[in-house]
Amino acid sequence: MSTFEQNLNEWAAAAVPILEGVTGDYGAYITYGELRDRIFDETRIRTDMLMPNFSSRLLNKVIHLGNERGLPQLTSLVVHASDGKVGEGFDEVLRVARKDLPATELERETAPAAARLDCYWKYADDVPADAQPRLTARNEAKVTPQKKAAGEPRPVCPVHGLELSASGVCAFCD
Repeated sequence: MSTFEQNLNEWAAAAVPILEGVTGDYGAYITYGELRDRIFDETRIRTDMLMPNFSSRLLNKVIHLGNERGLPQLTSLVVHASDGKVGEGFDEVLRVARKDLPATELERETAPAAARLDCYWKYADDVPADAQPRLTARNEAKVTPQKKAAGEPRPVCPVHGLELSASGVCAFCD
């Protein structure tokens, strides 16, 4: 076994309890960078490998390790900091489970939402009885942006019925 493979095994072994700790709080998740940093701190083993390459190899190992141990899909808790999505790497979870790969980006995020809920049911004490799979807060905000609160209505010209300019004078009444 190469040194990298040995390191990968140690990183994956460290990732499982870190992820189990994250899933102890209903709705919690962790970013790829946060997981990497915690694993490096825990194992004191680092790599200069680019984040996407490192993450895909690590999470692939964690997927198979969790599957062997009968654990819920803990990798569903790992998301991109920028958008709160798991991304294409989660497809390996579906391959291992012999499920269809998602046709759309939203489908790709719905499967891990269900997997996260399974994790919360197993580890968290604060899961509501009526809990449903849900996207991460950051992803949900992108999918269904909040409407801006309506401001105060601007004054209207009583003659023309048009909204007045900032000066408060109707352009046609000048």
